[in-house]
Amino acid sequence: MTTSIYFMIGFFLFFVIHLIGELLLIKNKESKNHMLIRYISKPLLMPLLACFYIFDNTSLNLWVILGIAGDFLGDVFLMIPDPQKTKKFFKIGLISFLLGHIFYIIALILMTDFSKFQWWSLLLSIPYIIIGIIVYPRLIKHTGKMKIPVTVYLIVIIFMGVCTTFLWGGAEPIGVILLMMGALVFIISDTINAFNKFAKEIPYERLYTMSTYLLGQFLLIFGFLNATSL
Repeated sequence: MTTSIYFMIGFFLFFVIHLIGELLLIKNKESKNHMLIRYISKPLLMPLLACFYIFDNTSLNLWVILGIAGDFLGDVFLMIPDPQKTKKFFKIGLISFLLGHIFYIIALILMTDFSKFQWWSLLLSIPYIIIGIIVYPRLIKHTGKMKIPVTVYLIVIIFMGVCTTFLWGGAEPIGVILLMMGALVFIISDTINAFNKFAKEIPYERLYTMSTYLLGQFLLIFGFLNATSL
């Protein structure tokens, strides 16, 4: 068993532990004892995923590592309590995730061999665009002063999904499919979180958001590992 497999197992182990902790928090109304599970498990998830990527890779992409780092910082800042409802840490976390997406976009574009670009693959970007068209007007009316940051964030994450389709023809299909799925699941996660944050509280939102977020992250990283050049 290679070293990277141990990190993957560790990631999914803490994935499950974290979700159990979130469920216990929902059932026990933010119990301090169960809050400890969140504080211990969440900061470990992205580092474990980064180690899985690093140890299973013979040609590291610095932009992928920076993307994971951005999302790690986003996780940490969103975890900080904000009893005064200032949304200060939420804003910093949003910027961190935004940078993470931008780094992933750069990684995808640098991996793209435009000499082998398949024009038909642009059709595969339609689902991401449709999601953006459906989500934007329903979400933005609830965002108030956060309208511009949320708009920028939505455009960037949708564009990240579109960029995954650029790899068709120049990379292994299984890797491209994993990247496309990862981006889609990530978008779903952010959509659930945004509607819960700005529009209406969603029961069990933390479970839905974190399960899709972590699955999306894993699919993206696994996709980067498998999207080797043809």
